[in-house]
Amino acid sequence: MSTTSAEPTFPREVHATARGPRWLALCVVLALAAWAPAVWRGGWSYDDREVLERNPVVQGSVPWSEAFRRDYWEHVAPAGHFRPIATLSLRVDRSIWGDDARGFHATNVLLHAACVAVAGAVLLLASAERLPWFGLALFAVHPVLADSVAWVSGRTSMLAALAGLLGALAIASWITPWRDASPRRAVRVALAAGLGACCALLAKEDGAVFAPLYVVLAAGHSRRVASAAALGALLGVGVYLVLRWQALGSFAPAATFAPLAEHSLFERALVGGRAALEGLRLAVAPLGYPPNYERAPMFARDSRELTWLGGLGWALLVALAVGAGVALRRKRSNSAAWSALLAAASALPMLQLIPAGALFAPRFLYMPLLFAAPLVGRAAERCCGARLRSFACVALALSVWGAWSRSEVYSSRAAFHRAQLAFDPTDARSHNELGLAFEEQGDAAAARSEFERAIALDPEYGRPWSNLGRLALADRDEARAEQAFRRAIELGAGNAQAHTNLAILLQRQQRPAEALTYAERALALAPGLVPAWRVRARALADLERFAEAHDALNRALQLDPQDELTLGLRRELERR
Repeated sequence: MSTTSAEPTFPREVHATARGPRWLALCVVLALAAWAPAVWRGGWSYDDREVLERNPVVQGSVPWSEAFRRDYWEHVAPAGHFRPIATLSLRVDRSIWGDDARGFHATNVLLHAACVAVAGAVLLLASAERLPWFGLALFAVHPVLADSVAWVSGRTSMLAALAGLLGALAIASWITPWRDASPRRAVRVALAAGLGACCALLAKEDGAVFAPLYVVLAAGHSRRVASAAALGALLGVGVYLVLRWQALGSFAPAATFAPLAEHSLFERALVGGRAALEGLRLAVAPLGYPPNYERAPMFARDSRELTWLGGLGWALLVALAVGAGVALRRKRSNSAAWSALLAAASALPMLQLIPAGALFAPRFLYMPLLFAAPLVGRAAERCCGARLRSFACVALALSVWGAWSRSEVYSSRAAFHRAQLAFDPTDARSHNELGLAFEEQGDAAAARSEFERAIALDPEYGRPWSNLGRLALADRDEARAEQAFRRAIELGAGNAQAHTNLAILLQRQQRPAEALTYAERALALAPGLVPAWRVRARALADLERFAEAHDALNRALQLDPQDELTLGLRRELERR
């Protein structure tokens, strides 16, 4: 009888865990490969220049702590956004890369790869099941995420996700190896939950979804640790709310110019349900969609169709949440069910329960797709079985190609708005923005043509008039410029830039009293607008109200101490 040594056998979970890091490394490599074109194409897109060039916090003109005292759009017009971590990340990039857009894009790609890596690490630590590698890999390369990864200013969702995931990783690493619930361990978990929740919210408001995630992770350990996670998350959210209130004077997120602000909750909910339905479509088939949906035809159809589609979107979300709840009653540690529940929760910002600044945009899907990764991975394993790898090769290859192609949309302002116009050629706002792109390129004739096209498409839209006035002023046609600025204000009373432009023109014409009136109206709309403070100071000085002029000048320098025009005005007033 021959004797052979029995080979030790291990549970399936041990083999899966041993392979997990390899699959995770593959997901990270896929993320880097899919979004590398965004780096070498570079370029500023959509409102990147407004976020970067006019922002003294990003430019380094003021201390970094000012990011915690200002609206994200304080330098242009307050938008109700408090995102200091996003602002500071741009400041760091600016200090490293200067005006080279490729460096900013490289940071975006690295942030996304880091989110993939940390999410995978959390799944490996928190779950005894196999790593849902296909779901994570699909999240890494999904083309719809170009709105977050390939657009510099779209990094806010990634920063929120990374901050929240790091908190989850700390909790998972502290509770996984040990089962004891000592006070010291509970304190660590509370600190991780508090810092993670607070930092996620300081990057973007949808980071709030990480607070329940921490409780879910800790609940698998013990009640004491779960209570510590809940308390820590609540404290983190509380700190964020206090900081927000001190900076903006309000606790709740609110978009200043939300397109649905005047509509009822029911009407907003219908649009939100339609947005959720569109988000599900893009998750499955990311084809034929614009970069933004503010004026998209999908929201401009008749009320019956909107009611039906919006109701269907809500029904699908409710079904997802209820199905996840039923699955959790049967098996408490079901990661796919928790994934479905958190994905549904992360879709709340797109539902317009609180009016958002946009009806819908692909960047709204970053969090839902992140949280849906385990669900997608488990579903693919169950549906495809042994054929999963073959299916994954085809699906991931198509997604990488889609990511390469979609990155082109974010290579420049012109490319972004051409993509918008390809979907809706009658979008006056995109024609106006395309005109700004031509103006940046030095083509004033093409810019003027686009501004006039925008007015022809929407005679009630005021911003192109302001831009035409600026072109007329550059041509020294002050009469035409004044007419255009006044028309812009007539059509858009909330346009702070148009008020400022008119104030500057009136000051040039030695009409300081009128200039002061429009400068003050601009500052009532946008208190952080440095050019408006500057023209106010000059007008007050011309009116011989020197004490008030001095105060206005100091406020302008407080907002941006290195602004050359303001410094020049100070030297001029000192000589008077």
